[in-house]
Amino acid sequence: MTVRAGVHENTWGHIDYAEAVRPLAVFLRKVTPYILILVLVGSTIFFAVSCKGSTVAFSNDGKVASLKIEVAATPAARAKGLSGRSELASDSGMLFDFEGDTATAFWMKDTSIPLSIAFIGSNGKVLAIEDMKPNNLTAVAPHGKYRYAIEVNQGWFKDHGIRPGFATTIDI
Repeated sequence: MTVRAGVHENTWGHIDYAEAVRPLAVFLRKVTPYILILVLVGSTIFFAVSCKGSTVAFSNDGKVASLKIEVAATPAARAKGLSGRSELASDSGMLFDFEGDTATAFWMKDTSIPLSIAFIGSNGKVLAIEDMKPNNLTAVAPHGKYRYAIEVNQGWFKDHGIRPGFATTIDI
């Protein structure tokens, strides 16, 4: 590049790259905030849809009650259950999925929350509901085999009118 009388001569030809890029830079400055907002909103919606959560709905005679649940699907998660917790949200519970019929009994070792448990057959019908006392080591199980068990705060099933024979819809 040579300089003549204080004016730079462009040795690359007649294109001034700073002038050529300037409209793109101005455009990006105007559009970037909108692109970032779109990405943020889109990722939030994607996260909300993908992490919808699991629910159980109990229904009978037109009555429906739903519950947000955590799923204990592995042997380790089933063994731990709700032990060690000091509280459980009012419309929340834990679903124990045994992936087949079982006669496994439950107890309240290291569980300080008074709970009620519903035993549900493979057909989705509530077989039995039992109340359990905190830290009680007495085994609780229904008469016969079941596939699912749902633990909730004590009295939740009674407060919602849920009894044996009610149908369940489990959305995991």
